[in-house]
Amino acid sequence: MKTVFITITRGILMRNILRSKAFEIFKQQKDLRIVVLIQNIYNLELPEYLVKELGGDNIIFEFVPNQTISKLQRGFNSLTNYLVFTDSSKYYLAERPELSKRINEFSFFFFSLIYKPLSKFNFLKKIARKIDLLIYKNEMIAKLFDKYNPNLVFSTAILSGMDFDILKEAKKRKIKTISMPKSWDNLDRILFRVEPDIFLVQNENMKEQTVKHQAINPDKIKVVGFPQFDIYKEDVLTSKEAYCEKKGLDSNLPILFLGSEGIWSEGDERIFEEIILCRERGEVKSCNIVVRPHFSIAHKNTYEKFRQYKNICIDNFFRKSNFFGDKWDPTREDQIDLTNLLYHCSALITFASTLALDSACFNKPVIAVAYGINFKNNKDITEVIYKKGYYEQVAETGAPMLVYSKEELVSAINQSIENPYTRQEEVRKLRKDMCGAVDGGSGERIARFVFEYLYKQDSKD
Repeated sequence: MKTVFITITRGILMRNILRSKAFEIFKQQKDLRIVVLIQNIYNLELPEYLVKELGGDNIIFEFVPNQTISKLQRGFNSLTNYLVFTDSSKYYLAERPELSKRINEFSFFFFSLIYKPLSKFNFLKKIARKIDLLIYKNEMIAKLFDKYNPNLVFSTAILSGMDFDILKEAKKRKIKTISMPKSWDNLDRILFRVEPDIFLVQNENMKEQTVKHQAINPDKIKVVGFPQFDIYKEDVLTSKEAYCEKKGLDSNLPILFLGSEGIWSEGDERIFEEIILCRERGEVKSCNIVVRPHFSIAHKNTYEKFRQYKNICIDNFFRKSNFFGDKWDPTREDQIDLTNLLYHCSALITFASTLALDSACFNKPVIAVAYGINFKNNKDITEVIYKKGYYEQVAETGAPMLVYSKEELVSAINQSIENPYTRQEEVRKLRKDMCGAVDGGSGERIARFVFEYLYKQDSKD
């Protein structure tokens, strides 16, 4: 019997991997033992529902508690993280709205003097990874490998600290490794501490970014699509009447989807309130409004005050979780609910959100708010995210309607209500360039690549 380790560090990975077709296929293989390594950030017991929903005769759940890394490892990480230094590094270091402390312009200037030229040398990235492997030591992880003797490690979030350690332990033991990013937006942030044998990405653009920034051989990179998009091809849609009845909305009116980005769009309730008040005054055409809180702030009840208005739904019914660091663990029903919202809405209004890709899967217009949520030295720098890094590629497709004022926002909303298929050519380009193959087969592709590599050269094992 073969044994595969699968890493899970966040609730979003429960959705993307453990509730995907890939995991269903893994569970069906009776000659395969799956050990799911779950990061236990808060030292809590594993939720009973998780074992009930996802357990099986060949499934084992193991906790991996948080560990403090050594001073040597911490220092080496600090020295080498920014060997990946890109045009978006300034945003990550000095401009992100959720940063509690931002470096100033003077410090960033000297930081860039060092790392911008160093990042051009791919051999330095490879040397850093070799040194990292030499100084790595984690006895707790080593005991898990001794206990289960895995044949392959499938890391589902290559930039997580736990995944780094598990991949490094596998490399030391010459065990096969496959990894992937947990999302599409973090390939140009910091250096991968490990180069996996196979790296799975969601679209061709990500493959190019991985080769360019992480110096990984393109032959090792396989494009699989977004497994969380597979449900969009399933027969899970209800009628608009049924959806509106469930949410307390008027089925005769169009639906606006207001998607928060949580800590990355802090204060977005002010923008949402502008939209609601404009609707109340008749400046925005009559419509239903669905406000979907981001999972990172769903516990704060930020939008409860909007319930006083008619035909408004605060869509915070997805499953929250205190077990995972991102505070959620969406069920299949939650995913079906989101699928129906995307299908029935006339437009998405959001802030540099991954939801733009979800919306593009349904060919719906995206209104991207570029004002009012990110300030630096009393200057509004909200628009910066649309000009840096991963989201610049989204903006360049022309699909998001960038709005820089309340007046532009109102105009874009009314345009989308009148014509829900506005900017179709641009939206289709976004889907083609960034969404991967939206064919319902991403989970199957992930499983196929895992099996192909697991059983490769089996006669020599």
